[in-house]
Amino acid sequence: MCVRLLRLGLVSLLLSSLAGCASSCANDHAFQEKVHSLCAPAAACTPQIPATVPPVEPKLEGEHVIDFYVQAALTRNPDILAAERQVAAQAEVVPQVTSLPDPVLSGNLYPSQNQTIQTAAGFVRTNLVISQQFPWCGKLRLRGEVARQNTKIALTQLAATQLKVIEDVKLVYYDIYFNRRALKIIDDSEKLLREDFIDPARAGVGKTTRLDLMRGEVELVKLRDQRISLRQRLIQAQADLSKILSTSPDSNLASADVFDLPAVPDQLDRLYQAALISRPELQERLQTTARDERLVELARLNYVPDLTVGFVWYDVVANDALSKTANGENALGIAFGVNLPIWQRKLQAGVREAQNREARSARLYQSSRDDTLRLIRRLTVQAHSLEQQLELYRKELVPSAVEALRIAHEGHKTETVNPVRVVDNWLQLMTLWLQQARLETSLGQTLASLERVVGEQLTRMKDGPGAAVCPPSGIPPSGQRRPDADQDQLPLRRDESLPPPQRLDAAPPDEPE
Repeated sequence: MCVRLLRLGLVSLLLSSLAGCASSCANDHAFQEKVHSLCAPAAACTPQIPATVPPVEPKLEGEHVIDFYVQAALTRNPDILAAERQVAAQAEVVPQVTSLPDPVLSGNLYPSQNQTIQTAAGFVRTNLVISQQFPWCGKLRLRGEVARQNTKIALTQLAATQLKVIEDVKLVYYDIYFNRRALKIIDDSEKLLREDFIDPARAGVGKTTRLDLMRGEVELVKLRDQRISLRQRLIQAQADLSKILSTSPDSNLASADVFDLPAVPDQLDRLYQAALISRPELQERLQTTARDERLVELARLNYVPDLTVGFVWYDVVANDALSKTANGENALGIAFGVNLPIWQRKLQAGVREAQNREARSARLYQSSRDDTLRLIRRLTVQAHSLEQQLELYRKELVPSAVEALRIAHEGHKTETVNPVRVVDNWLQLMTLWLQQARLETSLGQTLASLERVVGEQLTRMKDGPGAAVCPPSGIPPSGQRRPDADQDQLPLRRDESLPPPQRLDAAPPDEPE
């Protein structure tokens, strides 16, 4: 009997599992159909764009000089426009933090006469309290100064964004120039090889073997391969420039065939001083340090209580009053109060936090300053080396290669020079032309990066001395000392006057509140 029951149980269990599998498969199929039905309309419909999103900028086309693209980027780039809005938004914070907090209107209502307050003048039916908090003298001013410093920080971030966009425009512009220049060199080189070697060899001029002719044709195929790669990089560079200009990626943006590069500066001290004054990242660090100084003062003012003043009005009713002398006259009183800053650990921690943030900002400025000077030195050395190499190519290497190709071509006509020498000299000349174009591009990109680090256009520094010659306030000129500096004592570091940071495991036990 037990065996029989066991068999029936196993059979029923097997049938239930099969039925569950079938229902599960059916449910999965229905679920997939439901998902597909929901995803199909969502993928086909047009996304809803908020009304605040600006329309697409008009398309740019054609060949332009670099200044045109720079001006277009300054007026069209979304990152710059967003940074401008950030400055405008931050400026609106100042009137908010310098205003008094909203007054508070409160009251009490006694709906039952048995539960109300009874006075000699009658029972109080309701009372209203209006109060205004007055922060301690100096708190609103410091909050406004902090907000103004944040606005200045936003301005420096806007300037940094503008310089970064200008650098990006120039870097991509020089890439477009190189690829267009390289394509022209390829075309000219192909024409030169055909006229000086391929066509005469096919016409039977000179002692050119079939192997020499195949060597020249292989070089032509290599030119086709280079042309494909250059066109790809040209289209990619044009797409990068289109993104910066916020225009269609299909725009045919071209560079001018000739451009003037600014002279490589020789006075490193002038570049250093200009960067200390003009580089937005350094100015941002300085403004951040000044803001943190105000936050330290504001944290110290938290030890002082704030005053709250208000008026209290009581609605007194004489009807059914307990007192026989009740006259029902309303009452008006003055309310005042102060907060009690008694939790010293919290206040001290707030001051230490602000001091540590101030010291951190000062150290970050020092790090940014050192990195700026390092970049100026590296980019200046790189620019000088590229300029010297470019001069070497223009005056010696390229003219010598042109002359060598001419001699080889004339010797090939008189059958005194091996035909392979003509191809080798042609290949060497084309390589030098491409390398010269690459050096011009690298020099332009290096100078663009140098302008980004310095924070000024090199042409402006060349035209007039401006403020770049003057050292920033608080920094003595090179070779001079402060009059109050002691020769036998190192200057006190900024964070040595602050309390040392406490570790969590060294913190005192919690005080009872």
